[in-house]
Amino acid sequence: MKRVAALAGVALLAAGCSGSNGRTVGGPGVTLSLPHGWYGVSAPGQIQAADFPLARSVLASAERARVRRGHVHVILWDYGPAVPDLAGSKPSLRGPLLLRGLTGPEGFPASHAFAGRSATVNGEVLQVLVDLGPKPVAESRLRDVNRVLRSLRVPSPRILRPRDGVLAADGVSLRLLPGWTGRIEIPPSRSATLLVLRARNGDTRVTILELPRSFRGRQLRLPVLLEPVSSRFGRRVFSTKGRNFDMSAVFASRAGLEEANRLVAGLRLAKR
Repeated sequence: MKRVAALAGVALLAAGCSGSNGRTVGGPGVTLSLPHGWYGVSAPGQIQAADFPLARSVLASAERARVRRGHVHVILWDYGPAVPDLAGSKPSLRGPLLLRGLTGPEGFPASHAFAGRSATVNGEVLQVLVDLGPKPVAESRLRDVNRVLRSLRVPSPRILRPRDGVLAADGVSLRLLPGWTGRIEIPPSRSATLLVLRARNGDTRVTILELPRSFRGRQLRLPVLLEPVSSRFGRRVFSTKGRNFDMSAVFASRAGLEEANRLVAGLRLAKR
């Protein structure tokens, strides 16, 4: 989706804000509080809200919602934990997330006004799209959207630190090599990612995501090493011992990739 000139006055204060006293929509991860007269539906990784009733069928195809003049439709996608250099990752939010004007996304009415933006909040990659209905749009509609979006809450993951130089959780373990630091993150919602293991040594960063059972990658035996995708990024998506992983690394040199592979060669798993 192409971004055009900013729509003034629309902001999303992404974390730590008090919201409406109305109904909360969402799950153990991202949530929104809805004021009186607003309606919401949610599924893992997605929230939709509007100031008119929404059928659950919009979760499969958001453009099915019919936004009439004077009404708004908010779509929020949670793409899961951020991974350095992976497509879809966005910079971590510092301050309010200002929504920008958009051209009409594919499948939505071209005559409507839209606003949206993507960012990383508390480690989660989020995208917000707002259908503001047919043009022109009254400024009061933007203020209404702003009030709802200020209630967005994104809980922080549970952090596990290394013990005796080993990162371990739920049958996944990795011994840190000299010079490496790291941690394991347990997301509030585990529908898309069960855990995230992050390790770093200077400019070299390794991220290992454990994916749910619904994902199936190429079956490989440990040790599994990273394959270079570019001069500074390596990745491997695989399944082994009944578990599924997306493993990647960013590095500044070939030596960094070799160091990352020495680290991930120590990955150990308990069979599910």
